[in-house]
Amino acid sequence: MTQTTLRQGSVIGSGVVLDVTTSATVTDTRIHAITASGVGTFLITGVSTGPYGVKGSNIKFTLTTAVDQQYLDFGGTLGVRMDGIVRVSAPTSAATVAIFYG
Repeated sequence: MTQTTLRQGSVIGSGVVLDVTTSATVTDTRIHAITASGVGTFLITGVSTGPYGVKGSNIKFTLTTAVDQQYLDFGGTLGVRMDGIVRVSAPTSAATVAIFYG
C-alpha cells in the first residue's frame, strides 16, 4: 500500500474546499478527518463510493451551540473516498471547516 502525506483543506462558510498550502481545489481524494465550528447543520459533498460500489454523496453533522467544535476522525488508512470536487454547505457564513485529506 502506498502511503500518502495528509494535507489540509479549508473553507469559511459554504463553498469549494481549497488546499491551505497551494489554494488548489480539493478533488478526487480520501477524507481522513474533519474539524468544524459553528451552529447548525454542516454538509460535505462529493461522490463517495461505498464498499459495494454504492454511491452516496454526504457527510452530515450538526453542532448545537456556539461553543461546540466537532472533530470527526475516519480512522485507519482508508478514510472516506470522495470523487469529484469536495464542497461544504455550512449553516452560516462564519462557520469554519478544515478537512484533512490525502
